[in-house]
Amino acid sequence: MEAGEDLQPIFLHDKDHKTYIGTSLKPDDQEAIGKTLTKNADLFAWTAADMPGVKSNVITHRLSVYKEARPIAHKKRKLGEERRKAAREETDKLVQAGFIQKAHYTTWLANVVMVKRRMVNGECV
Repeated sequence: MEAGEDLQPIFLHDKDHKTYIGTSLKPDDQEAIGKTLTKNADLFAWTAADMPGVKSNVITHRLSVYKEARPIAHKKRKLGEERRKAAREETDKLVQAGFIQKAHYTTWLANVVMVKRRMVNGECV
């Protein structure tokens, strides 16, 4: 698969559970990959809640903040109402799944950065 090539969806359970493969693959390879993905659809994690039992020592990320470091205040960037709501919803999902927890630091670390998903055939991927 090459960067920027066209993708086609592979439906694993229903229209909400799908992944994509490149259209430049040979038809035999597309079929083989499609069968393998469908056969192993139960291995996919569609939400953070679908991954219980992942050991925290494998996925834990901590920020090393030096107590001696001088805080630098960046200008606060305001998100629009729609983006603020989307960020809150995604954060709440991760908190409920136990993937993240609140951390209390002495200084503000960073503004929220929203990343736009790529569109394929009018759908986000």
